[in-house]
Amino acid sequence: MVCEAISPQARAWLGERAEVIDAGADPSDESLARAAGLVVRTYTRVDGAMLARAPGVRVVGRAGVGLDNIDLGACAARGVRVVHTPEANAGAVAELVFAGVLDAIRPRPRITEAMDAQAWRELRERSVATMSLEGSTLGVFGFGRIGRRVARAGRAFGMRVIYCDLREIPAAQREGAEAVEAETLLAQADVLSVHVDGREGNRGLIGGGAFGRMRAGVVFVNTSRGFVLDEAACAAFLLKNQGARAVLDVHSSEPIAGDSPVLGLENATLLPHIGSATRGAKEAMGWVVRDVVAVLTGEAPAFEARES
Repeated sequence: MVCEAISPQARAWLGERAEVIDAGADPSDESLARAAGLVVRTYTRVDGAMLARAPGVRVVGRAGVGLDNIDLGACAARGVRVVHTPEANAGAVAELVFAGVLDAIRPRPRITEAMDAQAWRELRERSVATMSLEGSTLGVFGFGRIGRRVARAGRAFGMRVIYCDLREIPAAQREGAEAVEAETLLAQADVLSVHVDGREGNRGLIGGGAFGRMRAGVVFVNTSRGFVLDEAACAAFLLKNQGARAVLDVHSSEPIAGDSPVLGLENATLLPHIGSATRGAKEAMGWVVRDVVAVLTGEAPAFEARES
């Protein structure tokens, strides 16, 4: 059962090997009762209650990286295996990070009509960037697959890169970045990009205390999870520090609620959760169906997730 749309190629491949039911994020009891495998993306919640309605399910395939919407403990308790695509969208998210950063720091007005010399000069003067990436410090909070891609890109721009992670990262995997404590990361970063995982301990990770340590002109980017950010604290920081900018691709409520404290702030760019929104990434995520079929046919999947 495919609960959220995947790439047509992956859907067709799956259809050649199994009967496929296209369902929504809240599938019916009838379809769940027939399913041996589920393919989900972001908005289908796979928990004990759903699995109780799907007694025949043996595998859940998450077409994506994060597993926040899948209760791994409930799956393990029922012998349901979980597979995902951890490599699929790392490059796409890293691209979005720097697209947002460059939009924030580098004015690029479009010329739509002829202008005289005076207007030309004034436009050029208004387009001077107040910050350059080269020589500035990039802080990466969470140094997994995406965090390392962001660090690599930062180094290519000539940035000094520092990172903070719970794990000890081998030197060969640091992309030339320097490991620091969280307090140092927050205090020294000119650009701060968050890439932590969905563990419960990261809820509210970036709150008033964290913003209190950040530079007044920081460019803050969150493409990880909406719940890691205290949006009220973020809004207060942006209102106090008009030179700071935030680029937020994930939100505590999706779609964004009308009472969101960051909604409408001039120095906040809010995006509709499009970090993995490239054709290549979506195609790659859809191929989780290969691991779904592998499990159902008794073969070893390439990327199996287990409860930590």
